[in-house]
Amino acid sequence: MEQFGPYRIEGLLGRGGMGEVHRAYDTAHDRVVALKLLSEPFVTDEAFRARFRRESQIVARLREPHVIPIHAYGEIDGRLYLDMRLVEGRDLKDLLEDGPLEPVRAAGIVAQVAGALDAAHADGLVHRDVKPSNVLVTSADFVYLVDFGIARSMTAEGTSITGTGNVIGTLDYMAPERFGDAPITGLVDVYALACVFFECLTGHRPFPAEGAAAQMGAHLTAPPPLPSRARPGLPVALDAVVARGMAKNPADRYPTAGAFADAVQAAVTAPAPPAPPMPTWQKTLPGPVPQAAPAPVTPPRPMPLPTAPHPGPFTGPPSVPFRAPVAPPPQPPPPAKPQRNRWIALCAALAGVVVVALVITYVVTRDKTQTAGPGPTNPPTTSGTSTPPPRTSPATPTEPPSTSESPPPHDTKLHAALPPVYRTCVDAAPPAGAVAAVECTGSTVGDVKIGNVWFAEPTGARFLRFADAGAMDAFFQNIVKTQGLTRNDAQGACRPNKYPKIWGTYYRAEAPRPVPGEYLTCYLGDPAQLVWTEKKNLVAGILLSTKVSTTDELDKLYAWWNSLILVDMGSA
Repeated sequence: MEQFGPYRIEGLLGRGGMGEVHRAYDTAHDRVVALKLLSEPFVTDEAFRARFRRESQIVARLREPHVIPIHAYGEIDGRLYLDMRLVEGRDLKDLLEDGPLEPVRAAGIVAQVAGALDAAHADGLVHRDVKPSNVLVTSADFVYLVDFGIARSMTAEGTSITGTGNVIGTLDYMAPERFGDAPITGLVDVYALACVFFECLTGHRPFPAEGAAAQMGAHLTAPPPLPSRARPGLPVALDAVVARGMAKNPADRYPTAGAFADAVQAAVTAPAPPAPPMPTWQKTLPGPVPQAAPAPVTPPRPMPLPTAPHPGPFTGPPSVPFRAPVAPPPQPPPPAKPQRNRWIALCAALAGVVVVALVITYVVTRDKTQTAGPGPTNPPTTSGTSTPPPRTSPATPTEPPSTSESPPPHDTKLHAALPPVYRTCVDAAPPAGAVAAVECTGSTVGDVKIGNVWFAEPTGARFLRFADAGAMDAFFQNIVKTQGLTRNDAQGACRPNKYPKIWGTYYRAEAPRPVPGEYLTCYLGDPAQLVWTEKKNLVAGILLSTKVSTTDELDKLYAWWNSLILVDMGSA
């Protein structure tokens, strides 16, 4: 067995970018400890040595039960070391490999980590590396937070990223201000704790983007993800808690880790929202009702189709502006009425329902008649007060030719599958093979700045939905043939600087391999385009940009897609 000073090293417990942690026997104090030996390159770095000692002193004096106690620290034979209590358990990263946690258990773990963080913040120490692998969980669910100020770079003050990428994994939990020169406070730990909590609930990171640039872009610009969307069935109240914990502006976050944990606990234990209120007519039927005749009620008038002719006036009951029925204001108990009055009121209400149903039936029948052919089928009106509006002129040259005057179909499945960055899209005529299409202009995020580099948003986007995978694949293969593309799965399907005009499968961050039948390509043109297919919803997306004229600009368009669209697509 290897001997290190008074420590007899018994086995390796873990290895990281900054060093190794061993199970060791302390012969001087007759106890088994966790001994961390830091790597040689950092031993000779004087700035690192000074900061390491200063932060070790802070951690050593913390008396919070969820901070692993440090027995000793120092240097033996030129190597820095930390002697800590040995904790038998699993780290949270390993625990989450078994699947996401139940909200109550996740809230309990977060509360314990928050206690450790608040104690450190009170002593002037910011952890800066809160992540699942630094949270140890015992078999009794007692939690320890480890690695205060150790597993990070001491030379890159603003970002905590070393030139060799020693702590690149912490990008998954880094607050936006860490990518600039803003002051680093305990609020960066609150942000990271909210990210960890999201992962506890869903089993995956908040922004599963590919690459450092995409991760930075997501933390800087992408809206916080919604736990209830990532894992249906979770309390919706948790969405607002995570959103505030991951706010881009530090001042908008919870002021302390404990305040975040309290909000989590309140959301988890809050009673389920009450059932929707009973419709007003159901509440008023059984009891006494006013004797005044109710105002006539008509259904909401449907929006007229832009190109459909007017069939003539409706000769039924007079129309009045529709007002949604509301509950009457509280009234003092009315005097008792004869039972006969109650029956009269009941019959009157039921008669009103029948009238409304007849009116709706008429309107629906009228709409079907309007859309059945290009011209009106009703006889000319005899009213002198209403005349049909003049026929509109043919569609402008900018509109695609159409054999019907009806507007493009509205497809709820396609709108539900749109990326969150595109929510103001309009229905469009679908091309051959597609069942629905929408066109979008600006995104909700615009251009994205990562570091000192701007990534321009596309000038437009188009999304298509297909009836089956075969139709979607035929659409994509037609692009491949038209553009003369070559398949290259090994290069990620869009690497214009080195491999122009290729296509192939693509990886999602949360999936171990590409999804069969999902493809990606990008190519220059007027406009330049990036096209991908998504099998789950049978949707193809097309980003178009008139700003892109070089392969470098096309590569930036790919980075924009990777950071803001692929990141939200999940694991399939």
